[in-house]
Amino acid sequence: MGTDLNLENTRDRVIFMMIPGNPGNEGYYEEFGRCLLEKFGAPEALFYTVSHLNHVPLPVELRRFESPSEHERFNLQEQVEHKLQFCRQFLPKKTPIFFFGHSIGAYMTLSVVPRLIADGFTISRAFALFPTVERMSESPNGRRLAKLLDFFDRNDWLTRLIAGSIECLPLVFKTSICRLNVGSSAPECVVSSAAELGFSTVIRNIIHMSNDELHTVCDFQEDLLKAGDAIHFYYGMKDGWCPLEYGVQMKERLGDKQVTIDKHGCQHAFVIGESEVMAEELVQMIHSE
Repeated sequence: MGTDLNLENTRDRVIFMMIPGNPGNEGYYEEFGRCLLEKFGAPEALFYTVSHLNHVPLPVELRRFESPSEHERFNLQEQVEHKLQFCRQFLPKKTPIFFFGHSIGAYMTLSVVPRLIADGFTISRAFALFPTVERMSESPNGRRLAKLLDFFDRNDWLTRLIAGSIECLPLVFKTSICRLNVGSSAPECVVSSAAELGFSTVIRNIIHMSNDELHTVCDFQEDLLKAGDAIHFYYGMKDGWCPLEYGVQMKERLGDKQVTIDKHGCQHAFVIGESEVMAEELVQMIHSE
């Protein structure tokens, strides 16, 4: 469920909580988590992350104990509730927590954090990275993919058929294809996580959640700002899911202190090649306050 990268010191710790985008495989953020801990420089810091429901294949040793939900498809709100329950169960209330939500994970973060604050959790900051929190269907990628996602979501039998064929391919073959697509410089955790997408249940859930996002994340919901000054948005210069104009408008709404426009040319999927750059930028923001 969660990835803890430093268990040596459990006293007076600081927690970094990462909520993934879509696809929601926690493994994508392993390198980012290591960079974040290294640059933060505190031995008591911990990095946690959690995959979305059915966005990772069930481990082989658990498949014979298949749960009723293994083949289910989960929508955006169900994934939000899953993150809330994870945080309530595994995070301590009195330890300072820095949230990092990437892409649709930013929407989940901003939905969950106010409820955790109400529960008595100590939330220091909530960073929304390349945030898909509004007008997803109007974004360049949303317009390009909407009909395709809707078709395969409605025709789940066809998605099962195609995805089942992909699942039968050898893992080494899927890994090689993924490595070609993300490039030789991509961290191994990104390659292996991408290869894990080639399972029927995972593919169907990615499509179902993506289609639901386009119908759910429309006009900006003011409730997402309930955490107030704890929130910080980070937008890219060229982003097919949250165009620069969204970031400019958010900066007009909240001001420079709560909105940053990337100056490093980082892409939406920053874990492919810019984990270190993003970690450095975020740690500077944390230490400057």
